[in-house]
Amino acid sequence: MMCKIQVLKNLLFLTAFLLLASCASQQWNKINAGEHDMPPPETIQKVFNKTYGTLNLNALSPAYDYKYDIGEKDANYGLDHVFRFDKVQFKLNESMPEGKVLVEMSFSDGNGNKIVIPDVDLLRLTPKIEGPKELVYSEMLLKEFNRFGFSFRKEFKEFKVLSNPKNSKELNKALNSIYRVSVVNNCLDPGKWELSLVSEDFSDFHLRLKDTKNLNQNKILSHSWFQVDLDLYQELINLKNPGKSIDISLSSSTISDRGEQVYVDFEELRKPLRYSLNTKMVEIGHQSKRKLEPIDQEQFYKKQFGLFLNQKNHDYASILDSTVYLTQFRDAGFYSDTTPNSYDYGWLKYVDEVKIDVIDANNSQSYVQISVGGEWSPFKMVLGNVDLALLDEQKLTGFLFGINTYPKGRRYNPSPNTIAYDADLIPDDIKPYLLLVDNKTGNWVNNQYKGVEKVYISYESLERDVLEIYILSYERIIPVWMAKVKLPTSFRDQIRTKKTLYNY
Repeated sequence: MMCKIQVLKNLLFLTAFLLLASCASQQWNKINAGEHDMPPPETIQKVFNKTYGTLNLNALSPAYDYKYDIGEKDANYGLDHVFRFDKVQFKLNESMPEGKVLVEMSFSDGNGNKIVIPDVDLLRLTPKIEGPKELVYSEMLLKEFNRFGFSFRKEFKEFKVLSNPKNSKELNKALNSIYRVSVVNNCLDPGKWELSLVSEDFSDFHLRLKDTKNLNQNKILSHSWFQVDLDLYQELINLKNPGKSIDISLSSSTISDRGEQVYVDFEELRKPLRYSLNTKMVEIGHQSKRKLEPIDQEQFYKKQFGLFLNQKNHDYASILDSTVYLTQFRDAGFYSDTTPNSYDYGWLKYVDEVKIDVIDANNSQSYVQISVGGEWSPFKMVLGNVDLALLDEQKLTGFLFGINTYPKGRRYNPSPNTIAYDADLIPDDIKPYLLLVDNKTGNWVNNQYKGVEKVYISYESLERDVLEIYILSYERIIPVWMAKVKLPTSFRDQIRTKKTLYNY
């Protein structure tokens, strides 16, 4: 009798467990099915209501003879009407999770081919102002003048290619070769965005193996620039930055003037400094007269595309002695050599010191702040919240000016938490920053006006004991300053240990 009662209890328990599991499964399915989604934000809905839920935009797409596209062109690039995606459509989703603005993006050419990217969160393509309120102007300018965007991947079905049924086999083959679609917030006016389609082509790989440069087997199939509706963009800015007054109609010169009145307190951007590293300068490029050449032979460098207009056999010293003329990136989105930008990099002659301080970060003892300047230098560059244990040896890690500045080609689905954190996932206390300041006043300086736009750091070798630092020019066309710094042996060993711990 007792045995039967026990069996009955077990059956009742199992039934109850299965019911609970079923309810939990149904609830999870409801969540996944979108039953907890919300209507679009009211301010966004109002913008789309003006055009019945769909925004239609025009794009500019260059022909094959445009010589400044940075990368190799696919043979089908810029054909008349085909693969020149000059029609853009944003269709607002009827419902979406709270805190998102989801649209279906589609791009069409003149031959009936279409690229469709479903459920794109426009807020992730909108700048977030993350520094203290005093830096709101400078950070807004830096975010708008540094490209950031998303790469959508074919292997994860993050986009769809809809081809014209009347296409030839050759055109359909070209469409099928698209393996990346990028949508990028451009570095010109607010709301100037761009689309690029990248194809993979191994047809001449055997020839490349014999060349001195093994370039990646990808080519640009199409490249377009378009202007987002400014009313929509202003509302996206407002949603992404609640409580902050940001007027996108202000000119860049006005924003710059306001930003340069502000003192930069780096203690507001990081944890306290623990101690300074006892480093040794191994080399300063302009003092050693190092030859000016591409930093990485695998990269298709902008210098080779003629964006550096007064090219000579420069070294890191001679380029600081003359005016440098660089092709300008113009309003339409194209480079033009008719109105080049000119820069005097002579001030970099006085940049001859690198100071590295260890930051008291919560989760690592290898976070540092790197200050690049000199006693007689008018300016100082400060790069902080960088975990040196996460640098890959013999590989360039780039930092754009700004606070938690987004990399250009981050994946739409967040990448693992490494030095290339997805910008939306970085904890507040370790958001990286790179700012140019006046050496005397400590005020923010607009790096665009000084002709510098990016910093690369890397290790010289597998020993991980010598840190290489490169400063890149406007539009990342050429490196204009470099140095090598030897780290203390104890800190190097600590970096190695920490890197091993990250791998588990």
